[in-house]
Amino acid sequence: MFRVVIAFLCAVLSGALVGSIVQTQFNLAALAELSVPITIDVRISTIIHDIINFSPILAAMLGVVLLVALPVAGFVAHFIQGIERLWFTFAGFIGLLLCFAIVNELAPMPTFIAATRSWSGWLLMAATGGLAGWLFHRVWRPTVRDLKDPVV
Repeated sequence: MFRVVIAFLCAVLSGALVGSIVQTQFNLAALAELSVPITIDVRISTIIHDIINFSPILAAMLGVVLLVALPVAGFVAHFIQGIERLWFTFAGFIGLLLCFAIVNELAPMPTFIAATRSWSGWLLMAATGGLAGWLFHRVWRPTVRDLKDPVV
């Protein structure tokens, strides 16, 4: 049970961190298209600001998504064996993809997360859910090959 909790927390925190950075880059790219100068200092401070202020919101969303998606992936993986990690990755990706679609539909503003306005942003943000699902499985049930990989 302890390993499941640790794997879940690692997945949620890493997915939220990477998702926050992806979202920041999409927002900065949109500003750059409007000819707003984006210096490296602005870029770094914006990333830090979004990690502090946006990643907790994304972590909450991702946590709810993974609480539903991971057991479904485990159920499917029980019957279709051999590609278990792929099911967890797919579950995180599809779960976050659907979550963004639902949240953007219910949010009073045009979109809740600006990066999800475009297909590329929507898919990249959902990919952070896939990363979270992959990491969950890697920490929860590492393979012999995973255990031989150096941690660097």
